[in-house]
Amino acid sequence: MIRLTYILISFILLAGSSVIMAEPQSKIEWISIPSGKFYPFFADTIKPIEIDGFFISSTQITNAQFLRFVKTNPKWRRSKIKAIFAESNYLGYWESDTVLGKDAPPNAPVVMVSWFAANAYSKWVGGRLADMSEWEYVASASTTKLNAYNDNSFSTILLRMYEKLPKIPLPNVGEKFKNAYAVYDMHGLVWEWTRDFNSVIVSTDSREKTNQDGKLFCAAGSIGNVDPSNYSAFVRYSMWSSLQAKFCLRNLGFRCVKDK
Repeated sequence: MIRLTYILISFILLAGSSVIMAEPQSKIEWISIPSGKFYPFFADTIKPIEIDGFFISSTQITNAQFLRFVKTNPKWRRSKIKAIFAESNYLGYWESDTVLGKDAPPNAPVVMVSWFAANAYSKWVGGRLADMSEWEYVASASTTKLNAYNDNSFSTILLRMYEKLPKIPLPNVGEKFKNAYAVYDMHGLVWEWTRDFNSVIVSTDSREKTNQDGKLFCAAGSIGNVDPSNYSAFVRYSMWSSLQAKFCLRNLGFRCVKDK
């Protein structure tokens, strides 16, 4: 009887350990993005931006991946983070500092995370946040074309995606929109932080006296943009311009890039 009890206990422990081993992997899959030219919709001229090749994470960073980060870096835990670096609802869907809970599935994108925390995580994995031009370069790909930036049908599809707030708990990453670069969920899951989100309207030359604010957001001013019909791009740039680095939103996550 004692031996049988021992065997049962051993089986339970082994079963428990197998559950732990089956937790989602936190390793990032990097997708190689080739160099190329990108025509930003907010440009005054037809001169493109030269994009150097880089690597981008195939999906947004998940709760499981970010959990590993905060376990290793306690100052970024919910109860430890300084108010200057995040709003009080930081990681608000997590059960506690190091427990995800039912509203934060391991393979779902981490949200309610500030720019400061996203930036710190990116550096921790040897990368960084994407510049807006890099992000848009990858995001311009549809499921079949690497550059669908001026495709009105693609823009319409994106606008329909943007109309819906995500339901909590969020779906897993890597199950919906896969573009021609083999990068998942650039659209349709959650918004993403970029490294220079708060410089949307900054001119390429600070000596210029043109008002980029007016050119971007005044309805009449849209006539000066490369493609004034690309309303999905207006939505994205309007969203980025409204953010502050400490914001923690239910529909805002991030992914990482790294240089080649």
